[in-house]
Parts: sequence; C-alpha cells; structure tokens
Amino acid sequence: MQNRLALAGTIFYWVLVGFLIWAGIRWVLPCIFPLLAGVAIAALLRPAVLSFSRRTHLCQKTSAVLVLAFFYLFATAVLCLFFTILLAQLYSLLEQLPELYCKHLCPLMEHVSNWFDRLIRRFSPDAQSILAFSQAVADAVRQAALDTSAQLVSWMAGLAARLPMLLLAAFFSVVLSILVSTNYALVGRFIRSHTPKRFHPLLRDLQTFFRDTVSQYVRAYTIIMAVTFLELVFGLWLLRFDYVLPVAALIALVDLLPIIGSGTVLVPWGLLLIASGDSYRGFGLLILFGAMSVVRNIIEPRVIGAQIGLHPIATITAMYAGLKAAGILGMLFAPILVMLALKLQWPHSRDTS
Repeated sequence: MQNRLALAGTIFYWVLVGFLIWAGIRWVLPCIFPLLAGVAIAALLRPAVLSFSRRTHLCQKTSAVLVLAFFYLFATAVLCLFFTILLAQLYSLLEQLPELYCKHLCPLMEHVSNWFDRLIRRFSPDAQSILAFSQAVADAVRQAALDTSAQLVSWMAGLAARLPMLLLAAFFSVVLSILVSTNYALVGRFIRSHTPKRFHPLLRDLQTFFRDTVSQYVRAYTIIMAVTFLELVFGLWLLRFDYVLPVAALIALVDLLPIIGSGTVLVPWGLLLIASGDSYRGFGLLILFGAMSVVRNIIEPRVIGAQIGLHPIATITAMYAGLKAAGILGMLFAPILVMLALKLQWPHSRDTS
C-alpha cells in the first residue's frame, strides 16, 4: 500500500511539474523574458566586473557600467555585421529561389527519379505501381519546396512586423542588466530579506544551479555552435556553394538538436549531389561532415567536461514541447526548466531514501 501511495505521489509530482513548466513557458516566460535576460547577463558578467574592479581599483558600480558598455558595443558590432551579411544573402536567395528550383532542384529530382526508375525496372519488369508511387513522391517534394518557400517569406514578414517589440524587449533587457549589475549585492540582500528563512536553502540551490550548471551549459554549447558555424562557412565556401552564411547558420542550429545533428542535412545533401552527377561537391560534403564529427568529438569533452545536461531523449522531448508551447523561446528554455525540476527533486529523493 505504501509503495502504491509513493508511486501515486511521484506521478502526481511530475504531472504537476510538467503542467507548471508548460504554463511557465506558455504564459509567464514571454512576459518576463527581458527581466530574465537582463539578470542573466548581469550574473554572467559578474566575474568580469569583479576582476576589472580589482585590476583598475575602480568601484564596482563604475566597473559594471564600463564592462557592460564594452560588452554591448562589441556584441552590437558583431551582430550588426553578421545580420547585415546574412539578410543580404537571404534576400538574394529569396529573389532567386524560383530560378534555383528550375535550374538545380528540378533537374536533380528528375535525375534521381530516372535513376530510381532504372533500378526498379532492372529488378521488376512490371513495376507500374512502384513507379506511380515514385512519381507521387516527386510531386509531393515539389509541392513541399513551393510551400516551404511561401512559409519562409511569411515567417520573415511576421518577424519584420514584430521587430519593434523585439527591439523594445532588448532595450528593457539592457537597462535591467545595468541596474542589476550596478546594484548586485543590494539586489541579493533585497531578495533574501523578502524571502522566508526556510526558503534560503532553496535560493542557494537555485543560485548554484544557474551559476554552475546553466552558465556552463550555455557557454559550452555557444562555443560548439560557433565552431560548427565557422567550419560550415569555410567548408561550403571551399566547395564553392552559394549563400554559405544562411545555409551554415541553419545547419548549425540543426546541429544543436540532440541525436539529429548536422549529418541529417549534410549526408542526404551529399548523396543527392553524388546521385545527380556532382561527385566533387557531394563527396566534399561527406568529407566535411566527417571532419566536423572528428573536431566535435575532440572539443566537446574539453568544453563541456562532465555531463551537465539531460539524456538526449529527454532533451529533444522537452525542446519539442517548448517549441509547441511558445515557439523558439520555449524550445530554448524548456530543457533548462526540466533540469531545474530534476535539480530540486534530487535532494528530496535523497532525504526520503
């Protein structure tokens, strides 16, 4: 009887946690994201502020303002340069998308379809149903390409419409990060003074979790994503592909997903190019994927160190649930919230064992 009650309590706990995570991502997170971003930036730059204050003998408030000003100026310059080139290439790509489809994708699909037809006829002289299925698949791929193009244009138009709100949210995040960083100790004392003492251990656990686990997690995968992006840009440029920046950015984002990785794009792409007769670039993409895998296996243990994340199945499930609940923002924050739930559960599990 006690085991059943314990099992029921565990199930109820995780159902409640799942509901709170979903509600937080769906409704709370979009509203408080500027606050969270500002606090996170202030916390991540806190060691740099303290180090700068010790080296220059300036007060911490002045050091915080100078460090954050340098950080934002550098980040703005890099992002402006990157997005200027990226948007220019995306605009050119959208303009030439119909021509690229007729000139490259359509002949490639016809070549692959003819190769598949010859293969079917070699093993089965009466294969009309299979050939009809092949034609249906080819038609579906063509329609999917057209639909994807239309959705991409619609998504960019929606992003442009939300740009003022995004800029306003960024402005609030910058202001909040400066206020928190210049009054870091005061903010900490304010939170502790307005929190019951029985919750102080929980606050310390949360501080440790965000300082050690989340910051290390974000830092590690930012480095890995940057290395992957640079490898893709160099490799695609070396193979003389067009629009290397948007393509490399898209593949680098896909590479962040657990289990999936960049191979789900590079390997089929390379095989299609080989099947269409472009062996040089097809094998080049396969070699690029192999080189990226070797570099990833070398740097990932050094950058990440001990396993700090979730199991890949749990991570990708949380990312999909977050994506359905609140879009890209939810996809990024859902694994962190699940990790937080597990972190808060572990001490309880140890106490009851």
